Amino acid sequence: MQKSQMTDDQYALFFDVRRSVRYHDRRRSFFEYMHRITAALTILMAGSILFDIGKTGMTAPWLVSLSVAAALLATFDMVVGYASKADLHRSLKVKFGELEMAIIAGGATQAEWDAHHLKRLEIEQDEPTIYRALDVLCYNEVAIADGVKKEDLRSIGCVSKATCHFFHWADIAHS
Repeated sequence: MQKSQMTDDQYALFFDVRRSVRYHDRRRSFFEYMHRITAALTILMAGSILFDIGKTGMTAPWLVSLSVAAALLATFDMVVGYASKADLHRSLKVKFGELEMAIIAGGATQAEWDAHHLKRLEIEQDEPTIYRALDVLCYNEVAIADGVKKEDLRSIGCVSKATCHFFHWADIAHS
């Protein structure tokens, strides 16, 4: 089904599903990046300590601090669970993507649209709390893809944009 054949309510669902695909792809990417960075820093720090011990037979005090930092990074990665969070968002992206394809391939009956709404609610049950600044950025991406003018996009501050993966920013308008 094409956008021109959709009612306003149907198009709103389609838009939100497309936004959710982008949102979960960005969250997945963020967690994969954090996992890789943490693993790389942990390996580099541990390697520098082993190199220093092998070279001198003892460890310099600053390297002990470095080893503690490496242990803290590894612990933080395990506690936060970057890899498992990336998997969750990958799964949610796939589910929303399948729903998007079902909407495009589907017909125009009310029963089909009701089923799409129910499927969206079912998927959203597995969603963690939404990061509003990131949600606004994804909203703007979909709006731009749909031809909305730049001046009609939702506004977001530089600080909110830079920290969109770290803070929920509850004061940002619900999209």
